[in-house]
Amino acid sequence: MEIAEELVKLLKKQKLHISTAESLTGGMLASSLVDVAGASDVFEEGYITYSDAVKHKVLGASEEDLKEYTAVSSVIAGQMAEGAAKVSGSDITIATTGYAGPGAAEDGTPAGTVYIGVFYNGETDIRKFCFDGSRNDVRKQTVDEAIKLALQKLT
Repeated sequence: MEIAEELVKLLKKQKLHISTAESLTGGMLASSLVDVAGASDVFEEGYITYSDAVKHKVLGASEEDLKEYTAVSSVIAGQMAEGAAKVSGSDITIATTGYAGPGAAEDGTPAGTVYIGVFYNGETDIRKFCFDGSRNDVRKQTVDEAIKLALQKLT
């Protein structure tokens, strides 16, 4: 069974709803969930917040923290996950932020640096990853790890 299908099935079983807040994945996470038949029973909404301004405006990420830590940080991944929960009212939310590449970011952060945040039961779990490969490889790996992290929270 595909991992996204496993997550949708578990959400249905537990009668929970999920939403996503994405930056580097640009909708790939939401798409992987809605590709599963029956996802409409559990998927509420997805936010693609590629710019810092939208992370602040839609999800409530702190402008000060965006300046101090940058969008690619554990602080902002957490704020994105929590903001998505607040805006959507979903039981569980997943946020992705990072540098897919190619090349390092202006501040020297290497390509492949990713933070994934999952908000569930009033707690936010944030993980840092360093992926290899092309820009699209990094984005795909991010989606897979994000779904795995959500599954871990629900089991």
